[in-house]
Amino acid sequence: MVAIYLAVTIVALLAISFTVAILVESSLVNQRTKQQQEATTRLALEISQSFDSDTDTLYSLALTRAQEMGGRVLILDTDAVVQIDSASYQTGFMLPYREVRDVLIGGKEAAFGFHRISTGADKSALKLSGSANWAVYYTAPITQGGKYLGAVLFSAMIQDVEDSVADIIAEVAIVFGIVAAVMVVLSFTLSGFVTKPIVELTHAIRRMGKQGSGVRVKVHGQGEVAELGRAFNRMSEQIEAHDRVRDEFVSNASHELKTPLATMKLLSESILYEENPDPAEMRELFEDVNHEVDRMSNVITDLLRLVQFDEGQPLLHRENVDLKDIAERVVSRLKPLAENKGIALNFTGSSAMIFGEERQIEQAVVNLIENAVKYTDAGHVDAAVKQTGSEAQLIVKDTGIGIPEDAIPHLFERFYRVDKARSRGTGGTGLGLAIVERIITLHGGFITVESELGHGSTFTVHLPLADGEE
Repeated sequence: MVAIYLAVTIVALLAISFTVAILVESSLVNQRTKQQQEATTRLALEISQSFDSDTDTLYSLALTRAQEMGGRVLILDTDAVVQIDSASYQTGFMLPYREVRDVLIGGKEAAFGFHRISTGADKSALKLSGSANWAVYYTAPITQGGKYLGAVLFSAMIQDVEDSVADIIAEVAIVFGIVAAVMVVLSFTLSGFVTKPIVELTHAIRRMGKQGSGVRVKVHGQGEVAELGRAFNRMSEQIEAHDRVRDEFVSNASHELKTPLATMKLLSESILYEENPDPAEMRELFEDVNHEVDRMSNVITDLLRLVQFDEGQPLLHRENVDLKDIAERVVSRLKPLAENKGIALNFTGSSAMIFGEERQIEQAVVNLIENAVKYTDAGHVDAAVKQTGSEAQLIVKDTGIGIPEDAIPHLFERFYRVDKARSRGTGGTGLGLAIVERIITLHGGFITVESELGHGSTFTVHLPLADGEE
């Protein structure tokens, strides 16, 4: 890619140099021809004033002006025949040049043309000394009182201009060559520094494609490439984090499903190898098996519910529902569970209309209050609903064991348990709070947690009120 850019740059510089050389040449030639044409016109006027003089006088004038003007002067009659030649070569010859016809026949006030000449040309050509190759012939009419007496032709070489331009082009070519060489060296040297991070990033991406994760690139300095490297590192970290979450999820899900299966296998073997089982003992064993089946079923149900949420399913069938009615109904249903543990389950609240799916909201409320009851051994659990500003709040406060501060950020992660042994003892799947958080998020709300270890916890659900309920 660098070579392509370099080639384009060099071509552009060549085009610019060529254009500049043409413009310089054109400017110099135009300036020279303008000056010498004006000088030829003045000479024609001067000759017309001395045209009646003798031949020697005219020859002397032509020779003098030829030397002054740096060229050759010829005086022609109206038939284009040379009468006087400052170089004494063409006297008596008729000149068939266009410039002569333009002023003698065409009636032009001045004319000029370019001619390529050589030292070895025949005598009909206007020879110049030296090795010049190009010359310019200027003509102007000689008139007296509006009558054409002839024409004057001034021949001067223009090769010096061409040579000057060639010298300029040669010098530019040398400078250009040096600049191009420096550009090549600098381009490939600098491109190494510029493209090195990109090459490293490309290699890192390829390694990630093979390894899957754990790839980083070194980031140096600032700028777009450095930012790209940092973005790649952040992406790599996120992929690793997702991989860890996935692995933990698979491990936890496998464990949660394996545990009840192992328990059922142990219980079934106890029944199978008991020769004369006691009916009461058999009933107890079957109740345990049934409990483990329910536990495994709950894990699978919760997993399927989370998968549905992750896939954007199910579609919520929203309607205006009263959060107070839902919470009050759930508290009434869970009171027996609290009474069995010897704790009080209380409810207070006022109407708070929200826009959501009643079944999903009820599931979230059940999970929160049931969770509070499970982790409270003495005291009470208080549930309340109130309307604050533009939101409805469900507050579940318990006097349970509390939650360590470092565990609060992880409460809503799947299969996360603060006390793993106690959680399994209460029959929990480790998915309840994850489901609550997902349901509340789908309804445009959020959950806050306050807890003190040994003094209980407070979960507050914030949900937007239904339109027109503020």
